Amino acid sequence: MAEIEKLGQKYRVALRIAKDPRFERLPCTHKGTYADDCLVQRVTQHKCYIVATVDRDLKRRIRKIPGVPIMYISNH
Repeated sequence: MAEIEKLGQKYRVALRIAKDPRFERLPCTHKGTYADDCLVQRVTQHKCYIVATVDRDLKRRIRKIPGVPIMYISNH
């Protein structure tokens, strides 16, 4: 969540979606792991998530996991 907040006004729609109470946010309980690694590990184990990201490298990694949808937000 903090990462989206740091990106500023350009990503305000993404922040609003991320904070929407209709979506569950899961805590990361282990230490010393990058957020991307944590997300990839979680969706690999449980393919019941939709990943919303603008990070190109993370999208590339998620695309390699069959059955995990990626949400895109566009200005169009």
